[in-house]
Amino acid sequence: MKKSSLILLLLLVISYLAIGQNGLVRSTPPVEVNSTLSKNAWAGGLNFPQLSEIDLNGDGTKDLFIFDRSGNRILTFINGGHADSVDYHFDPSYITKFPALHDIALLRDFNCDGKEDIFTYSNGGLAVWRNDYTAATGLVFTNLTNLLLSQQGSMYLNLYVSGSNLPSISDLDNDGDLDILTLGVSGGSVELHKNLSMELFGSCDSLKFKMTTSCWGDFGLSSTSNTAFLNAPCRMYFPGTVQEPLDGMHSAATLTALDLDADLDKELLVGDIGFDNLISLTNGGTAGAALMNAQDIDFPQNNLATAAVHLTSMPGAYYLDVDNDGLKDLVVSPSAPNVSENFTSIWFYKNTGTNAQPNFVLNRTNLFQGEMIETGEGNNPAMFDANGDGLNDLIIGNYGYYNSTGNYASGLSYYQNTGSATDPSFKLITRDYATVSAQNIKGVYPTFGDLDADGDKDMLIGDADGLLHFYANVAGAGNAANFVLALANFDSIDVGNNAAPQLVDVDRDGKLDLLIGKRSGKISYHRNIGTTSSPLFSRIATNSAFGGVTVVDTVMSITGYASPWLFDTPGGFKLFVGSERGWVYLYDHIDQDIAGVFNLVGAPFFEPTEGARLSIGGGQIQGDSKPDFILGNYGGGCSLWMNENFTGLLETHLEQAALNAYPNPADASIRFHSSLMGEFPKTLDVYNLTGQLILSSQFVGEYIQVNTLNFADGMYLCRLKAGTSTSSGKFIVQHRQ
Repeated sequence: MKKSSLILLLLLVISYLAIGQNGLVRSTPPVEVNSTLSKNAWAGGLNFPQLSEIDLNGDGTKDLFIFDRSGNRILTFINGGHADSVDYHFDPSYITKFPALHDIALLRDFNCDGKEDIFTYSNGGLAVWRNDYTAATGLVFTNLTNLLLSQQGSMYLNLYVSGSNLPSISDLDNDGDLDILTLGVSGGSVELHKNLSMELFGSCDSLKFKMTTSCWGDFGLSSTSNTAFLNAPCRMYFPGTVQEPLDGMHSAATLTALDLDADLDKELLVGDIGFDNLISLTNGGTAGAALMNAQDIDFPQNNLATAAVHLTSMPGAYYLDVDNDGLKDLVVSPSAPNVSENFTSIWFYKNTGTNAQPNFVLNRTNLFQGEMIETGEGNNPAMFDANGDGLNDLIIGNYGYYNSTGNYASGLSYYQNTGSATDPSFKLITRDYATVSAQNIKGVYPTFGDLDADGDKDMLIGDADGLLHFYANVAGAGNAANFVLALANFDSIDVGNNAAPQLVDVDRDGKLDLLIGKRSGKISYHRNIGTTSSPLFSRIATNSAFGGVTVVDTVMSITGYASPWLFDTPGGFKLFVGSERGWVYLYDHIDQDIAGVFNLVGAPFFEPTEGARLSIGGGQIQGDSKPDFILGNYGGGCSLWMNENFTGLLETHLEQAALNAYPNPADASIRFHSSLMGEFPKTLDVYNLTGQLILSSQFVGEYIQVNTLNFADGMYLCRLKAGTSTSSGKFIVQHRQ
């Protein structure tokens, strides 16, 4: 066989292994809500989304990109294109094509090539990624700048955008390039950063900005209501009895510029932090010299023909055609994370006018959310046979649904499995299973197990305060569960904050023990020192945390929100841990030393696309004796993963990890480069395909050279451990003849 053919064959083998490497497959069984099948049930929920159009697959039809400020989460939807229809289906395969984004993510075509580029928040300003899609490469983004600059006087400074604001990026003066409106540093007025690309180069493909005014439209924004002060030129005082300077009046706002009256200049829609209305400012000036001379503080009213926006808090407006009728519609969603509506938080106003002069009529208040498993903020799932039919149902806790009082209402959603052991499907029965909402606790997190040895499973619920609550199942074995609150603050267990419990026999003595994930990112182990019918849980001090597990992203946070799921495999216990950063960590070598430090196989085990504050539950959905898994996220949704051939191995592509190897294939030697910085020792382990460890070496620095002369031809697996970080990959040895 020729060398090139052998390499091609080996690469095909690697590709095949990569596809099925984890043995867990995303599943999307049918879900029925209110007698209607949910089109995108497993998309994962939405809280505070920003919406943009983009052609993801190159078919000429604009698809949908949604960025949720809740967890900085990206969702991608393919547009089926049916006329006069909201016709999108969730396709997560495009999510990893996008770079990591946070706070702001708006897609706009700045270089007029028909492909939407990325404008995203970065260090008090905006970073830009160019869309370089081709038929050969698919969707690819190239970073152009990590901070847009704008000429301000004689200096070039960052084009200031606060991460809590939403700027307007559009062609304000109709010259063909994109300009930017943003709330100034001092607040109260809007800056215009004009793009000089057309003036300087005669084309729109550059990002050359100049701040031409610090009070575009001659208006100011009130700090006490979502209203505007008109006729307020720069550096002047607002009219009225209270003389307040233009500077320092406002802290956060959303801005959307669009032409509402067909006069070729842009009006402005403004949402305000702390308020639920959207104001419309009418531009009585021109495209080149805006002058706001009228305002509608309850937009859009349409002579009372539709409901105006009243959506807590700081509503942001997005102008795009969502129903394939050729007319741009208005979609409104809140922009203030954690203090806003989170369940019916996407208002769709259909355009019944024209693109030149739109007329917006409210169509629905739960666009896309109505097609998903949606539990407001937080999704803490568990599998449990609630109706005694032998099939595991879904019981999902949450942090809470927003309500007007500001006190979140938490509870359990019950999705009954109405399918079969080989073909599951689910139906929403209630959003207040076991009337848990009556307890007025937040952060409901369920787990199930027979705590009184009567043959049926009882329920423990963790809460945001770190406490547990015991619900006894009084139905009896084989019957539909009937839970009665038996003891709040169960066993006086208090883990601090955000208790995420799992009932599981950790020490294999036949009695259920307790693992409890915590806000700190650690896990408490409470051993049952009582009996099967009268449990008594005693916290076991194992180092600083159970297994030495800590799932805190120390770069971004001091909290971790650990969510444990310990499960048995033919090779012994393995432990999944969900986390705040949206990663699932996998640990093994648990049975060997329950009181010791477990082996971190790696993270993230699943693609890091599910969103922040991941909670994980397990059980059998397929009825094949292998554990399946469900992941919940803070957006209020979840994803289901079926166990086709789970091995417990974690292998990622070398180019996606912090470990690179070259040359690959190798002959006499191979060099590994680690991008995991720091002076701590790093350990490189190399395994053959039978799982045998054939090399383990420690090194400090970025490089290590490995002699492969004595390695047999073939493929090898490698894993780098550096502190608490792990990366994995594969390489090939092929000796020259």
